[in-house]
Amino acid sequence: MTEYTWKEDAPAAAALRAGAVVVSSFPSAGLATTVAGHYMIRALKLPRIGRFDSPDLAPIAVVQGGEVNPLIRVYGRSDLALILSEFPPTPHQATGIARTILEGARAHGARLIVCLEGIVPHPEEDDPDGTSVPDDLGQVWAVCSRTDPELRRTCEAAGARTLEDGVIGGVSGALLVQGIGREIPVVTFLVSARATEGLPDHRAGAALIETLDKLLPELKIDTQPLRQQAEQIERALRAALKAHPAAPSEETPKGPAPAADMYR
Repeated sequence: MTEYTWKEDAPAAAALRAGAVVVSSFPSAGLATTVAGHYMIRALKLPRIGRFDSPDLAPIAVVQGGEVNPLIRVYGRSDLALILSEFPPTPHQATGIARTILEGARAHGARLIVCLEGIVPHPEEDDPDGTSVPDDLGQVWAVCSRTDPELRRTCEAAGARTLEDGVIGGVSGALLVQGIGREIPVVTFLVSARATEGLPDHRAGAALIETLDKLLPELKIDTQPLRQQAEQIERALRAALKAHPAAPSEETPKGPAPAADMYR
């Protein structure tokens, strides 16, 4: 298995202290996790404090604000480390990345690992096309790597329902499994998000941040601007659909928008 390395960007990395919380944010349904991660970086003014390195990673440079960034990077301050990437890893990569996150959290003396995930809500039985808005859109669920009644109550108090049955893949799934029996607990927050092609779900991203904010009140993140942005995007979309109701042509670009535009 290919090894991954959590490299620190000195001198900022020295700010991360024991007792910090590590948050993992990799792309999933509705890009809610990516929206949440980028918004946290801006709202909390988090500098980049590290990066992940491996010969197994794609040779991609992410340019933001004129600054070159690696594919998987770490932002943070003394009590928080946020691991973020705009590109989903392969199943093979997810296992190695999860192991590196666990080992890095242990090396830094972290007290908790929180994974952010998006899921697509099931359509109602009388709505096979999935055109109506599900009742649980924006709902957040929580699952822990170990049986811990106190941690479970804390997550529920933050507004996250306990996930009783389900399947979780990617880095979050690997972290939950590898976290079994470890000293540092792993919690995954899953938000029910829209998966409209090309449109990130800002409301679902806000729901993730609000749940995390209640779990970790020291963060103090105002999500109102993010929810207002969701309303603006929806108004623009409705106007565009009204003006151009026909389906897009085959010439319409299929690739993702630049990260600098997608998450503002």
